[in-house]
Amino acid sequence: MNVFVPLVEVGGPSGRKGSDVPYLLVNPPLTDPTTPYHSIPYLVGAAREAGHRAYRCVDANLDAFEYLARPDQFGALVGRARRIRARIGEAASTTRLDEIRYRLALSAEGLTATSAQEAVAVFRDPELFYHPPTYSRAVAVMHRWWDLLSLDMPPGSLDGFSLRTKSGVNLCSTADLSDPAVADAVSRPFEGYLADGFAPLLRERPWGLVGFSVAYTSQLPVALRMARLVRELAPGALVVFGGTEVGDVVKYTDDPDALWRVFRDADVVVPGEGETVLVDLLDAVRDGSGPDGVRGAMTRSAPAAGVAYESVATLPAPAYDVWEWHRYWSPEPVVLYSPTRGCYWNKCTFCDYGLNTDRPTSPSRERPVPVVLDDLREATKHGRVVYFAVDAMSPRYLRRLCAALAESDLGIRWSAELRLERTLPERSVGGLLAASGCVAVSFGYESGSQRILDLIDKGVRIDQVPGVLAELARHGVAAQMMGFTDFPTETGEEARTTYAFLHEHRDLWTTAGIGVFSLTPGSIVAKQPDRFGIELLPPSPSDDIHRYLPWRERGSGAEHWPESSDARIPREHADRIRRGPFDRPFVGGIDSAHSLLYFTRFGRRLWPADRSGEPPRVRLVEETAVTVPFASVDTLTSTDDLLEEMIRRSKGNLDTTAPSFAAWLRGAGGARPGTSGVLLPAQGRPVALPPGLDLSAGSGLGRALRVMAALRSRE
Repeated sequence: MNVFVPLVEVGGPSGRKGSDVPYLLVNPPLTDPTTPYHSIPYLVGAAREAGHRAYRCVDANLDAFEYLARPDQFGALVGRARRIRARIGEAASTTRLDEIRYRLALSAEGLTATSAQEAVAVFRDPELFYHPPTYSRAVAVMHRWWDLLSLDMPPGSLDGFSLRTKSGVNLCSTADLSDPAVADAVSRPFEGYLADGFAPLLRERPWGLVGFSVAYTSQLPVALRMARLVRELAPGALVVFGGTEVGDVVKYTDDPDALWRVFRDADVVVPGEGETVLVDLLDAVRDGSGPDGVRGAMTRSAPAAGVAYESVATLPAPAYDVWEWHRYWSPEPVVLYSPTRGCYWNKCTFCDYGLNTDRPTSPSRERPVPVVLDDLREATKHGRVVYFAVDAMSPRYLRRLCAALAESDLGIRWSAELRLERTLPERSVGGLLAASGCVAVSFGYESGSQRILDLIDKGVRIDQVPGVLAELARHGVAAQMMGFTDFPTETGEEARTTYAFLHEHRDLWTTAGIGVFSLTPGSIVAKQPDRFGIELLPPSPSDDIHRYLPWRERGSGAEHWPESSDARIPREHADRIRRGPFDRPFVGGIDSAHSLLYFTRFGRRLWPADRSGEPPRVRLVEETAVTVPFASVDTLTSTDDLLEEMIRRSKGNLDTTAPSFAAWLRGAGGARPGTSGVLLPAQGRPVALPPGLDLSAGSGLGRALRVMAALRSRE
C-alpha cells in the first residue's frame, strides 16, 4: 500500500504568463562532482518558457566539495586526523568506534594541505587527466579524502561520493531520516559550507520558492538539513522537494505521517516529473492561492498527488546555461540529455524503477528527432560529449536518431544504455552508431543463463549476445556489461555462468559490473512471488521505507537478504571480469563522465596500458610507512565489521537505526597492545607489517618500503 493515485498526464507549460517570483533550485550534497545532473536545467527551461525568469540555481554539492578542497579546510582536516590518531594511540583502551576512526585517520599520512585542490586540478587539466599514472594519483587522493571526511560522519555511512543505504545511519528508516540529530551528523563535514556559502544565498533576496532536486538517496540527509536552514533564514519561502529519491521515499513508505515527519520542513513533495508542477507552484506563489490544488504536488492537506508524466514531445528545451560548466571535475563538460523517457520494453520482472505504478517503470515517451537536434545544438554550446540519460530507446527510434546525428554537423560524442536487441547486427546498427558519434553503450545483460533470462522476461537469447557485441566491436564502439546473480531459483552453477560468459567473450566488452539481486516491492517478482517460487519475508522492523524486501525460497527454505556479494561466486571469478581501473565516478565506472571522456580519447580499450608504467607527473600523495601502537592494525575494528553487524541485526529483526549502534560502537575493540608497522601505498589498501621494524624515513627499510609502495601504486 502506498499513497500514489492513478497517473496524471500533463501538457507542456509553454504559453503561460509568469511573473518575477524569485525562486532558488538546489542540487544538494552528496553526489558526483564530475558533471551536473540534468534535472534542474529541465525545470528552469520549463519555468523560463512560462515567464518565470527570476531564478537562481546552486550546485551545493560542487560548491561544498570545492569549499572542503581549499588548503585551509583540507589542511585542517589532515591535521585533525593526525591528532585523532595520536589521541587514540595513547589511550589505555579503545572502543570499536576509536578503532574505526584510527584506521580512517591513517589516510592523512602522505597528504599535504594542497593535495585535494591539486587532485581536482588534475581532473580538470586537458593533458594530465589523460595521463593514467597522474590520473590514478588524483583518484588516490579522493579515496583518502573520503576516509578523512568519514571521521566527522556516522561510521560506515560514506561510500565515495555517496552514502550507504544502511550503515551507522539507516536510510531505510523514517526514524533516522526524521531525526534532526542524524541529519546533522551526516551533514557535519558540510556545516562550514552551509554557514559560509549556502546561508548567504538564503539571505540574498526574499525567495518565493526554494526547491531541492534530490536524485539520489545519498543526497537526502543533507537536503533535509538544508531545508531546516531555509526555514530559519527564509521563512517566507515555499519549500519543495522533488527528484527520483523523493519519489522512492513516497513510493516505499506506507505511513503518510511518517513520510511527513521525514519532510517536516517541506511544504510540498513532488513524487513525479516536475516541469509543469514547478510552473504551477510558481503561479500559485504569484497568485497567493497556495499549493494544494496543484496536480502532481503533495501537501499535508492534499497528500494524494498522483504521478505526473510530462509530454516529452512538447517540453521546452533544458536550460543548460544555469551551470558554470568549467567548474566541474572533468577536463571538458559531459552533458546529460534525455531524448526519451521511460522504457519501451517495460516487462522485466525484476525492474521497479522510478515513476511506476502497475508496470516496471514509466511508459515510453519520445521527443521528435528534429527537436532533439535543436536541443543538442544548444547543448553543444556548453559541451560536445553527451550522455543520453534514458531507460531504453526503442530500436526504431535509435536508428532514426543515429541517422539524423550522422547527417548533422553537431559532431557530438555520446553514450547511452541500450537493450541487447538481436536486430543490431542484422541491421548493421554498429556502423550507424559509430557514424553518429557513439563511443560506448551499456547493456543490462543480467545473466548468462537462458533460464534466468526467461524468468526475467528479458526478451534476449544469450546465444545471440556475442553477435551483438561483435557488431559493436567491429566498429570501435565499447560495450559496458551489467548483470546480477541470486535471482529467485538461480542455482550456483547458473550464477557462475554469468561470470563465465563474460570471461569467454572478454575481447568483446570493455567494462562490466555484476551485482547481487535485490527484491523491490514494485517489481513483478514481489507482486507475484508464487510464480517465482518464493515467499516474502517481513523487512527489518527499522526499515519502514521498503526499498528492498527479504525473501525465502519455497523449496530449500533459504533466506535472502540484501547483500553486497554472492558467497557462491569465487573471488577469482569476480576479479577476472574487472577490466576498468576504478569504480564510479572515475574511469572504469560504467556510464561515468570520466569513462565517457576516456572512451572518446582512447576508443573501446578505454585505458591505454602503454602509459601505465610511467611515473606520475604530479605526485599529489606520497607513499609512507608508519609505526602504530598495536600488535597489528588488522586487529582493529573496521568499517567492514560494522557492516557485518548491521546485516546480522537486520536478519535477526533487531533495531538498525543510528541510536541502536551507539552501544555497539562504545563496546571494547579488538586491538592488542604492541608495536607494528603499516605500509601506506599512494593507492590501494594499507598493508600490515610485522612488529619490531624500523620504519623511520632515514632507515634502509623505511626507504625500501617507500620504493615498494611506489612500484605497487603504478600497477
